[in-house]
Amino acid sequence: MHIADSEEVLRPYKQFDVVVAEGKSLKLWLDNGQRAMCNPVWYFNGRRVAKPHCTVNYGEFVCPAVTRNDAGRYDLWAGDGTRQGQPRLMFSANVQVMRDGEYGLYSRVSEPVLKSGMVPEAESFENQLQYQAWDDCFCSGVTNQCWMAPDLYWARNNFNLAKAIPRKTTLLDSETATDYLEIPASTWNGNLITAYGGYLRFPVTDDCYMDRRKPCVLLFDKRNRHRAVAYYLPSSHDQRQALVMMKESSWSLVPTRDGRGDRALNEKIDKSIFMSTLSNIREVYIRGAYSGRSEDKVLSIDMATLYDEGLGEVTTVEECKCHRGYAGLSCELCDKGYYRVYQSINSEGICVSLKRLWMSHMSRYHREE
Repeated sequence: MHIADSEEVLRPYKQFDVVVAEGKSLKLWLDNGQRAMCNPVWYFNGRRVAKPHCTVNYGEFVCPAVTRNDAGRYDLWAGDGTRQGQPRLMFSANVQVMRDGEYGLYSRVSEPVLKSGMVPEAESFENQLQYQAWDDCFCSGVTNQCWMAPDLYWARNNFNLAKAIPRKTTLLDSETATDYLEIPASTWNGNLITAYGGYLRFPVTDDCYMDRRKPCVLLFDKRNRHRAVAYYLPSSHDQRQALVMMKESSWSLVPTRDGRGDRALNEKIDKSIFMSTLSNIREVYIRGAYSGRSEDKVLSIDMATLYDEGLGEVTTVEECKCHRGYAGLSCELCDKGYYRVYQSINSEGICVSLKRLWMSHMSRYHREE
């Protein structure tokens, strides 16, 4: 069954009745065209699909040989960059499985097999799936409603340190010119929010191993240039590889050279500051340099993905109930048609519609005339 990409199909939502003969193949899929489809998940009778004889791949569901037990309702939920980035019902099908003789009779008297009927209102995702709310949400300061993001798995994101950029510079308030290796934020598209709770692995440089009074790794975000999030090698560490948990308990805040004379660093690291840095990452620095072949040296970081690579399920990444105009698991992005402005009480900024910004601009323009 192929559902074409059209406004008529996607809005309002349609429910499809599908009849298939027992032992035959069933294929459901949604051609979403150029629209983004985030975290697509199939559900069977309200529960996440767990059928060993069927396969699920992005927006496609295939059963090579259906049985009578496969009859029921199949729903595809996904985010599409609208409606605050929250999952919504993209497609629903009621599947009826008939014995071969019944199917032959049905197919002769019933034309066509695929019939559509209007679904007056898609049930809310929160009512469909009950998640336990968390009480320590980050959510970019937008909301305090969040839960564990479902159906995510750890994957290793590797960076070859031979591609790091050598810098001799002064980054911290109290240091002189120091050798660093810079890893550009473009390596992770400026967003490490789904690394929260995973691990960072990197080979320890000689400088870092010998002098532990200075941080080994510095994380800079795009806005708060007066501070950096720093990792110090513990005095008890005796290995040339470091394994660092990506939680605030493993990191510290340090004042930077850019912040000198600007404002004092009177903050202490907490979950909000750490996740804010991850969601707006600008540069990552490793102090020192590597001797020998840097091509053999790799920095890796665990990040959440939809695909199970056997590294375990993610239980530390939040999913937030974002307001209109926000997108991303932690509301860290602005939805299409919205722009982030920082003249607000929220240090993370707020997403304002471009239409509203334009109207405000025109209003000021007319007042000044």
